[in-house]
Amino acid sequence: MKTSLSIVRKGFTLIELLVVIAIIAILIGLLLPAVQKVREAAARMKCQNNMKQIGIALHSYHDTNTGFPHGTYNLIDGTGSTPAPYNGRQDRRCWAQDIWPYLEQTNLFSQFESYMRTNASALGFPMLHTIVPAFMCPSDPQSPKLQTYWGGFGTPTQGFSGNMVLCAGSTYFNPGGNSTNADGMFYAVSRVKITDITDGTTNTAMATEIVLVADTSSHDIRGRYHNPAHGGVLFTTRIPPNTNVPDQFNWCSSAPPAKAPCIWTGTNMFLSPRSYHTGGVNLLLADGSVRFIQNTVTPQVFINMGSRSGGEVPGDF
Repeated sequence: MKTSLSIVRKGFTLIELLVVIAIIAILIGLLLPAVQKVREAAARMKCQNNMKQIGIALHSYHDTNTGFPHGTYNLIDGTGSTPAPYNGRQDRRCWAQDIWPYLEQTNLFSQFESYMRTNASALGFPMLHTIVPAFMCPSDPQSPKLQTYWGGFGTPTQGFSGNMVLCAGSTYFNPGGNSTNADGMFYAVSRVKITDITDGTTNTAMATEIVLVADTSSHDIRGRYHNPAHGGVLFTTRIPPNTNVPDQFNWCSSAPPAKAPCIWTGTNMFLSPRSYHTGGVNLLLADGSVRFIQNTVTPQVFINMGSRSGGEVPGDF
């Protein structure tokens, strides 16, 4: 008599499969915030390192030229040649081009210098779209910004815009209508020396970061190094970081995001520090160190950091 053997095959039931999928989803949900925190920590560190490079480059320029570079080579909101007695070399350049050689951009600087010998504006430089990594903060999804509302003089774009900006002072770019007497380290045709920083280099702001705004229906010139005539490469400490108070300057976005509000105006112009970091911004001090400044910093303490020789009592930041 033959006996038939039956083979029983076992597998996952639908309920078991759904339970496993649910457990995996929960684990992913728990892991994702940690991954995002690690990613942001790495981006913030990269941003700090880039800012330190800016500080080293500025001090190297100072050692070579016995002074820091101009904040801008033209008067704020002035697009013509710099008038006497300031006698800037050419129009629409700023501190950024001056420190290229100290950021491993010697070839780019040589091309720029050659171009400016026979041209009146940096806005037409054929290589103005070149990305300089040290001017970027990887936390900003808009960085690097290359697309502009319309091009420069014969170029399809007004060039690379970055996140790094220098400190013009503690109030406005053009206090009292004069952009050459701001109280910071970098302003229109400034020529500040390290000995002019009598408040102390450990207490004086040198650079910070801003967030970039896409050009959609209009220009937004924040961080635009080849067209800084309206102050987009500078900032002031008059308001603590990541404020809801709009920046004030000309050539402001017609539809600014909530992260970077702005008002189009030619008077009382200023930009405030902004970032995508949680709780504050990176700030480069005149001694070359980088500090993370909380959004909750005492307003007067932050104002004091903007001036180079105001004689203010240093505060806790």
